Amino acid sequence: MFVRPCWKPWDTEAAYELVATNPWALLVHNGAEGPLATNLPLMLDRSRGPLGVLVGHIARANDHARALAAATGPVLAVFEGPVSFVSASWYPNRDMPGTYYYTAVHFYGHVRIQPDAEVEAALGALNDRMEGTVPNGWKMDEIPHSEVTRRLPAIVGFEIEVERMEAKFKLGQDEPRKDALAVAERLAAATDSGSRALAELVRRANTGRPSEEAP
Repeated sequence: MFVRPCWKPWDTEAAYELVATNPWALLVHNGAEGPLATNLPLMLDRSRGPLGVLVGHIARANDHARALAAATGPVLAVFEGPVSFVSASWYPNRDMPGTYYYTAVHFYGHVRIQPDAEVEAALGALNDRMEGTVPNGWKMDEIPHSEVTRRLPAIVGFEIEVERMEAKFKLGQDEPRKDALAVAERLAAATDSGSRALAELVRRANTGRPSEEAP
C-alpha cells in the first residue's frame, strides 16, 4: 500500500481503533490457481503477539477454507474505515481536483487453523463482540448447547498472528489545511454517520498543522 509520510495515522492506536470499530474485513491470499478473497468479520486480540492476533472462521464448503489450511505463505487482511468522494466543488477556491478521503489498515501474517476445542470459544467471543452493542442482544446460551456444537463441523476456525501492519489515513494532509477543513465541514453536515465519522478524522488529522500549506 502506498503511504506518504503525511498519510500515516497520528499514532498506532488510531489504526487499532479503526479495526475494532470496523471488523468487517477482506481476507486475501495466493492459492495454487491464483488469488482467493473472502469477506468476513475478524476480531483482533491485542493481548497476544507483538501486534495482535486476528481470529475468524470461514465456511468449510468454501474453497478458500481448504486453501487456508494448506497455506504456507502470508495472508493479507484488509480493513476499511470511513470513506467518501470529495467533490472539487467543496474546496473554497474550487481549484483542486476531486478525490477520495479514506482510512484503511492492512495486516499481514501466517494462518494457524484452530483445533475444534478453540472454535466454539472464538465463536462465543465474536458473538459477544457483535451482539454487545445491540439492545437486548442475543446470547449463545439462549439455545441448547447441542444447537451450537452441531454447527461447528460446517466451519473452519483460524488465527492470523499479525507480523506486519500498514495503515493509511488519507484525510487531506497533503492539501492546504483550509481546504481539508472545508471538506470536513461538508462531511459533518451529511446525514449518514460514516461521513460524520470521517469528518472527525479529517479534523483530527489537520487541526493544528503549522501552516496553511500542504506538507
